[in-house]
Amino acid sequence: MSDTVLHDLCKGFGALLSRSKNPSFPEEASRLNERGNLPLHAACSFQASADVVETLLKAYPGGASQPNSAGNLPIHQAAMWQAPVETMELLLSRHPEGATVRNQYGSLPLHMAASNQATPEVVRLLIDNYPDALHLQNDDGMTPLDLALSDESASEAIIAMLEGRPPPPELTRRQKAEKYEERAKALERKLHSMRETGGRQNKDLQEALLAVRRLADRFPHALYAAGLDPNELEIAFSENSSPADHILMEAIKKRGVIARSNQAPRDRVEDLLASIVGLEHVKSQVRGLRRTAEISDLKASMFPTSSLSAASGRPKPGLAKYISPGITEDTGRPHAHHMVFVGHPGTGKTAVARLLAKAYHELGLLRKPKFLEVERMDLIGRDKEQTTLKTREVLDEARGGILFIDEAYTLGMASKRSKIDTGIDAMTEIIAAMDDSTQKDDSDMPLIIIAGFPVEMQIFLSHQPELRKRFPITFEFPDYTCAELSKIYMDLAHAKGFDMEDSLNEDIIAALLEQETTVAWRGERNGRVCEMLMSGVRAQIRQRMRRAQHEEDDEFDPHLIMRSDLVNVMQMEFK
Repeated sequence: MSDTVLHDLCKGFGALLSRSKNPSFPEEASRLNERGNLPLHAACSFQASADVVETLLKAYPGGASQPNSAGNLPIHQAAMWQAPVETMELLLSRHPEGATVRNQYGSLPLHMAASNQATPEVVRLLIDNYPDALHLQNDDGMTPLDLALSDESASEAIIAMLEGRPPPPELTRRQKAEKYEERAKALERKLHSMRETGGRQNKDLQEALLAVRRLADRFPHALYAAGLDPNELEIAFSENSSPADHILMEAIKKRGVIARSNQAPRDRVEDLLASIVGLEHVKSQVRGLRRTAEISDLKASMFPTSSLSAASGRPKPGLAKYISPGITEDTGRPHAHHMVFVGHPGTGKTAVARLLAKAYHELGLLRKPKFLEVERMDLIGRDKEQTTLKTREVLDEARGGILFIDEAYTLGMASKRSKIDTGIDAMTEIIAAMDDSTQKDDSDMPLIIIAGFPVEMQIFLSHQPELRKRFPITFEFPDYTCAELSKIYMDLAHAKGFDMEDSLNEDIIAALLEQETTVAWRGERNGRVCEMLMSGVRAQIRQRMRRAQHEEDDEFDPHLIMRSDLVNVMQMEFK
């Protein structure tokens, strides 16, 4: 809501006092504008007299303790805009704790008064009401004294009070005139400095907008971390005839509104990671790669080739003195390393690899979101020549995406029939392809993930040192806890259109699993427990449906899962 009539009247006061006689005045006095300000905030910002503030407080007594969207109470506004001391006294009488309240920047009313030329009487009043404020810092690390000293026009009396010493003696008229002249000169210097700063800020803004535009053109996914949706931005560029700077500024302003409403743009990578239950170490790896990629993209956006010296790759002489060497060091975009996944059955190795293909593609680390899952039989032929051919075909098919080799340890097992270890030939071809892609900087080489059970993979890799050193990252997939299985089951049920009865939640399902199953039994199945439970619950619902039809029960809900369904399945089938 924008300013109401009463907000506007609070910027002058005669009409407001007349309006206070209207029956609707108490309701008007409680309305907030779009900045979260009450009419009382507006009045305090325009040096309202005590009678005006008292009228507003009488209409809405809670106004003295209500902060606006910046965390400012009316007393903060009064201290910032040099309100009369009588107004300050009235606000403190209605809400004495107001002197101790910080706004969202960590500033107390005394900080506001010290940095905005409040009268000595107001400063003394705030000190008397909260003496500790003299030594407290705001979020910028500034005490009230620091703020007063940074303002060249602050009076000696105020500085003395903030230093905890008696104020200086009263000045003569001549001394006051000299002081006012000195203050006027200080204000002129400050105004001149602000003009120069404004010019620099405008130039900095233009350079920042240009960097964001380059980022949007070259690496749009990086904008998610800044709270911008690159898809919406691209649509705005294509459909709007306004200058690019204006479009970007509107998007950034919109981002501020979204941030205040706690509705960030949809981030596809975070959405994918959110669908993984547990496995925080895997999520941290992806987020770390993302940050590195975004920093690299930001460097490329801020320092395009035209701003760098062709000979050294460093900024041209005019820029070099302003830029730290580390900032422009060309470390290149990060690459996703080949990985080993180890874990018991059902711990999510394949599902996570499939999600990584999508996430890495979103981050620009893979050219395609392709995921190809193979096993021994897809790589091994009757002899060495056929094995090499099949392995090359698989590598070609997976180019630009992820190649997932499940139960990779079986490549180290010889065929019982022929006794020929053709798995070695497949591994040799994979190693050769990896080395060749490194030499040629082939970005289309598939990211290879080898997966299997923990003990078998440990033995396999210990006998394959050449293969092992080309897979620098190993992720262990632990067995799921009952709480994690409960969450997976709830997600699965909701995805299939089922609801839970009111007495069912994640904690209840986890407790049932703990009670009805053993650690060893769950460890052999893990995520498959949820699939078994879902299948059994469906059978239970079908049984209840038949009974409901026989009994002509019109209230039966075929999409509602009951606690008894879960208990029956666990007791009858989970053994």
